[in-house]
Amino acid sequence: MKKVLLFFVLVAMSVVSVNAQDNLKWGVMAGMNVSKYTITGFDSRIGFHAGVKAELGLSQEASGAYMDFAALLTLKGAKVDGGSLASIKFNPYYLEVPVHVGYKYAVNDDFALFGSVGPYIAVGLFGKVKAKVDGSIADLEELDTDSASEDIFGNDGLKRFDFGLGLKAGVEFSKKYQFAISYDFGLVEVAKDLGMKNRNLMISLGYMF
Repeated sequence: MKKVLLFFVLVAMSVVSVNAQDNLKWGVMAGMNVSKYTITGFDSRIGFHAGVKAELGLSQEASGAYMDFAALLTLKGAKVDGGSLASIKFNPYYLEVPVHVGYKYAVNDDFALFGSVGPYIAVGLFGKVKAKVDGSIADLEELDTDSASEDIFGNDGLKRFDFGLGLKAGVEFSKKYQFAISYDFGLVEVAKDLGMKNRNLMISLGYMF
């Protein structure tokens, strides 16, 4: 897994280095996640993402074409909400690296539309699974308590590696301020033999230097 991530990052860095002085822009981005898993019984949950990004213009290939890179700390997961009776929440934090190819259409000097598509790779960093039940029904783990938490990654938890495909669309103002909506489709199972994959809607604000 570590070798795959290293290879992915090195390829991205080597592409960025081409014509970097003329066509490379750096920025920051942050926003809200609405994530879930692809199995029944789980509800969506609210998370966040934040990090740095870069855009590499591909003007030699086509006017308006570009590559979009980012390195994000992102909170995904899902929850089961049983009201006052019981609840469980998955809180996995990932380091996520998306690499998109897109096209930016300049309506005028101060306003542009853009869209992009491409893969992402992510590595689980840390997080907890938190459960709570009504104390009158049961105690968790035979303890005298109605709540418990466990590390989310590990031998009995989620897999740390995630890989998928993302779609993004948005608007840019004054060649600096960006608003984007994207959706990531996880392509690998994050839990063994459950068919459970990540899905994540992202609403982002960005600033390009």
